[in-house]
Amino acid sequence: STSRFMLACRVPYFATLFYGGFGDNLASDSVTLDCCDSEIFKLILNFVWEGEISFSEVDIHSLLDLLEAARFLCIDRLVEGIEDHLEIILDRKIIEIKDCLFAFDFVILNKFTKASRLLLTFIDQNLDAIETLPEFADLSETSIRNLLNFDERISTKFNLFTAFVNWIANNETVSEEVKTEMLQCFDLERFDRNDLVAVRESEMFDANQICDVLEKHMEKLQEEVKSKNKIVDETKSGIVVSNALVPPVFATKAWRLDQTHFVNKVEFTLDNSRYLYSYKVKAWDGMNWATIIECKEVEHTGKQVVHFERKKIETLHVTVTGSKKNDGPFLSYVLHPFSVSNFSASLI
Repeated sequence: STSRFMLACRVPYFATLFYGGFGDNLASDSVTLDCCDSEIFKLILNFVWEGEISFSEVDIHSLLDLLEAARFLCIDRLVEGIEDHLEIILDRKIIEIKDCLFAFDFVILNKFTKASRLLLTFIDQNLDAIETLPEFADLSETSIRNLLNFDERISTKFNLFTAFVNWIANNETVSEEVKTEMLQCFDLERFDRNDLVAVRESEMFDANQICDVLEKHMEKLQEEVKSKNKIVDETKSGIVVSNALVPPVFATKAWRLDQTHFVNKVEFTLDNSRYLYSYKVKAWDGMNWATIIECKEVEHTGKQVVHFERKKIETLHVTVTGSKKNDGPFLSYVLHPFSVSNFSASLI
């Protein structure tokens, strides 16, 4: 018949059923379908005859039933259209959050890959507003596992942890084995100090574990403070690299810090009051040299203080490029006695 032919042309399932290997086994012209109810099948028939379908009047529950039926009947175009529509209503936020959670459970349990990713992204982006809803507590264990292991997450680990705690509190039948497995998704060292206090109050982790992580945070903080305030003393960590006449650079002294530091201030003393100096201060960060400052004919000797934008520094060079007497002309290639002392580098 014409109807049978149209169904076979538009729906691969019916093509196989009517004209494939199963056609000879049909006892009558009637076919029983268990994949959907009559209302959903009417939507499919409209799509078959018209070649298009409108989802504007279809609620989320019917849309999901239609998605499942379309996949069962191998109508790939309809499956793609439903997923595209789902993406639109999520982007425009024209879906109730409780419906979103219901849909999330449905597509996860029925293994709709694209729809699962769309809903995971939406839930992750709105986790603060979603985690306290009663419908969130109704999510299946499988859905929570997918949320915990979502690799495109933008929500913080702490937000995810509080959501997990809320879900556990409303699902007391979850076994200790499953709970322990889920907790492995959380790395305590990725929580900041303030969040760890709340994590401890949840009693999800052993107190000793949390104390160990807090101790590491304190050690790191102490190192940061120590690095920020550290003054590197020349006599302890400085080394003289060269002190030879190499025109036009007359002489260089270098100080290698005990390790790489962030520095934005350098101090040193030029100790010959009879001369004016020109000098450069350069910094090595482990990969590149950068000139911090270049001074020509410094009008006074004594303490030199150089401020600059914060830089990661491993080695500092003070290079004298010329000198002259206070009462004489500048001598470009004459090395006069000089002394660079009291060198220090710090972060202020």
